[in-house]
Amino acid sequence: MRTLSCFGVALAAIAFPTQQSSAQPKLEKSMVMVATPAPAARVANADAVVVGKVTEIEADPVEVTAYPGAPKDQKTSYKVAVLKIDEAMLGASGLTRFRVGFPADAPAAEAPAGDTPPAPPVGRVGRLRRPGVQVVALTPGMEGCFFLTRHHEGDFYVLTGGPPVLAKADNYAKELDQIKKMVKAIDDPVAALKAKELTDRFRAAQAILTRYQTPRGSKPGQPPAREPIPDEETKLVVALLKDLPWVPKDLPAGPGAQSPSRSALWYQINPAEIGFKQPAVPAQKAGDPPVDFNKVMDEATTKFLTDKGDKIKIKRYVSK
Repeated sequence: MRTLSCFGVALAAIAFPTQQSSAQPKLEKSMVMVATPAPAARVANADAVVVGKVTEIEADPVEVTAYPGAPKDQKTSYKVAVLKIDEAMLGASGLTRFRVGFPADAPAAEAPAGDTPPAPPVGRVGRLRRPGVQVVALTPGMEGCFFLTRHHEGDFYVLTGGPPVLAKADNYAKELDQIKKMVKAIDDPVAALKAKELTDRFRAAQAILTRYQTPRGSKPGQPPAREPIPDEETKLVVALLKDLPWVPKDLPAGPGAQSPSRSALWYQINPAEIGFKQPAVPAQKAGDPPVDFNKVMDEATTKFLTDKGDKIKIKRYVSK
């Protein structure tokens, strides 16, 4: 007997964030898991989400460490942009401006058509950056939707998860509409999880659970605290999970989109924490057909939700 590995599922989700195929409902060595859509992830990590316009870049740079835990003797030079708020969607009530910092040597958010960014000089060593974080320079006149997080050391905010969603982009209105839905779900989880359409409830759960399971505000070396989410929210999430198939029934609507499925939400509720045990599957012999892990997980999660659903206590991270 062997047990399905949650770690293996996580790796599959990272390696294949948006890939789905209608001709492949079963996977021999992995399960269908899709990464959280960009708007949900960025809203979940942000301290503030605003629509605004960069009005100026302050003259004096600021020297601070690039990320929590970075060596104190290795500072990064930040320029600071002044961002005028046109619409405060999350975490900016009553504010009219933000100071937003970015590394002084950060590249522009986008290069003019036909231009190729110059290669860095031979022998140049780049500034110390947090791995996996895309940084861009802000410029006067830049306008759009900004995801912001307070810098751990400096008196300013930084961009969360990459460049802003620029107002001049062709799909800006559509993206902004999705972002507002994510913010609305976070502001009123119960109402969002009671939406009439299954897809709307699924999108709301993605935004809510992603934010709940994202540690925010903890100091380096200090484990973040956890607490149960409100009972009504847990009941609505459990009901949604029961309604969802383990694997998506339909192909996603477009790049970066997801079709509703239980597998896309399952590991956002921290199943081990609520008592779910990864199912064991029989050892295979030579010539045996491959194990359908999706079927195994569908049956195991359905049974767990049916037997233990009213006892589940989903937890979230809280800032100390």
